[in-house]
Amino acid sequence: MDAFSELEARLSDQIGARLRQAREDKGLSQKEFGEAMGYGASMISAFEGGSRRMKIEDLTRACIVLDKPPEFFLGEISTPTRREPVGLSLRADLETLPGEDLAGAVERLLEEIEADLPSGGPVVDLRELRPEVAAREVLQIAGIDRPQVEMKDVCRALGIPIYRRPLPDSLSAAVMNIDDDAFVIAVNRDHSPKRRRFSVAHEVGHAVLRHAAGYYLEYKVDDHWEPPGYSYFDEREANAFAAALLMDERWVREDFADGIRDVTDLAQRYAVSSEAMGFRLRNLGLD
Repeated sequence: MDAFSELEARLSDQIGARLRQAREDKGLSQKEFGEAMGYGASMISAFEGGSRRMKIEDLTRACIVLDKPPEFFLGEISTPTRREPVGLSLRADLETLPGEDLAGAVERLLEEIEADLPSGGPVVDLRELRPEVAAREVLQIAGIDRPQVEMKDVCRALGIPIYRRPLPDSLSAAVMNIDDDAFVIAVNRDHSPKRRRFSVAHEVGHAVLRHAAGYYLEYKVDDHWEPPGYSYFDEREANAFAAALLMDERWVREDFADGIRDVTDLAQRYAVSSEAMGFRLRNLGLD
């Protein structure tokens, strides 16, 4: 098989896998999705299996029906290459960060990491899984089967070093890709334990789901400034992963069935904020 044919086959397989993931996320059967696309269920099965290649107009319609951006289906299809060393892409963006306090804190963090590059990874690659399923896989890898989920144990099992450092209050955490399959996470040590727990879980989501950017900054300002490389889709997936990791659906439903239904009680049991638990219950239809 020549290079063009190999890439074409890889692309078809990737689109098919992500098409199935997006359809299931939307709660559609192959028949229902086919009706929206103008095809029968057998054609949808062929698309998802990679045996039939989608035309550009089919992919465009799938983006609309499944509410996914084109990059969800097409992202990261080129031949894998080694990423730049940690800090190159982030340093290039330092001048775009709002305020000297943030730029200075990130620069110091980069210098510390690069001075003694930690050995981490390879971190498990779960990009083909839905966030909920990926979170469950990570729990299994870490050997955790009940709340509370300790993120230091999760990161140790995954091979992701954590840097707990004083950071500007607006910067909750950051994750950086330091090698092909290795990552480091920095978290604001001055934030509350519950906030740190969710922030680290969020960054782990970026890593195991292999989101495309070489780094992510979780940074909030009043004027809704967005960090360079911000992707709503990536952030939404990382949030979904974090919620599923810290508040596994199986555990929450079991507790709910046992009569533990007060949001405050559940939040304390899972060591998350009441707000996070409230969102989780609503998303699970348990509010």
